[in-house]
Amino acid sequence: MQIKNKIFTGLYMLALCNLLVACSTQQTTFSPIKPEDVIKSQAYSLEQLYSLKGQDKSWQQLLQSDDLKPLGTFTHHGSLGATVNINNDLIETGPYAHQPINAVHRHMRLHTLGNAALESTEFSKWSRWYQEDGHTQIFRLFKDEVNTSNQRKNAARVETYIPTQRWLPEPDVVREFGARFTVLKSGGCIAPHYCSIFQAKGNNVDHWSVMLRVDSDGALWFYPREDLSKRRLIAANAIGRPFDMKVLDDGLDYEMFIDGQSVGTGQWQRTQKIGFRWGIYVGRSTIPEDIIVLVTGAAMK
Repeated sequence: MQIKNKIFTGLYMLALCNLLVACSTQQTTFSPIKPEDVIKSQAYSLEQLYSLKGQDKSWQQLLQSDDLKPLGTFTHHGSLGATVNINNDLIETGPYAHQPINAVHRHMRLHTLGNAALESTEFSKWSRWYQEDGHTQIFRLFKDEVNTSNQRKNAARVETYIPTQRWLPEPDVVREFGARFTVLKSGGCIAPHYCSIFQAKGNNVDHWSVMLRVDSDGALWFYPREDLSKRRLIAANAIGRPFDMKVLDDGLDYEMFIDGQSVGTGQWQRTQKIGFRWGIYVGRSTIPEDIIVLVTGAAMK
């Protein structure tokens, strides 16, 4: 397979120097789009993009409840949260706007703090971390949260994936993932891992090959597994700026596009089934602030 533009032009080298002065995610209005940014959308205020109805428990209050007990095991009780109402007119635009979620029909699974493989019929019980509005999936993690489904330290996440759409590499067969992403809050996406909001990962042998990550300043990064020195800044501040992401992957070569522009390529040999995951995953990092990411029209082919 040939994936075009194998050599990335280095468009963002200047942008790397600007990362430390990126706007804070605590603000509700942001700086104008910089010339090096790939994202085409303007920055909307958080008040324009979503509202909440109800309240969410603090992590300490949640641990005092029975929602995630017994700790260290897969649980099915779930935990409810405040209702998130998004501005569909602003968020659901572009090529993925009309792609329905269809979680039940697509046999989608949810990996969250208390269980790694929740069936779609259980999603509504876990609204603290996962909700749907129109064609948009709403992923949230909260201050201080950690994994409780086993003994792995930190590793908080809320991601969806489709087991039936994992695939073995085949000659000249390219798989595609596409969706519209909107990062609303990323203050909790700190080093060393930041937040993965997309990853090509299907097993624990080959692990992940490429990720799309966002950091605590809202900067968006292309992350290739084979050489982290080749990670590239896509936009200095993605907060409140919806963008379309597409990944092409044949099991060795992959390429990522943001709003139609190639932002990176790489190679990672896979020997077992590959899948795509999207949502929020913080790896070894702690979570000092809340995180919210929206994914509209996630589609695979």
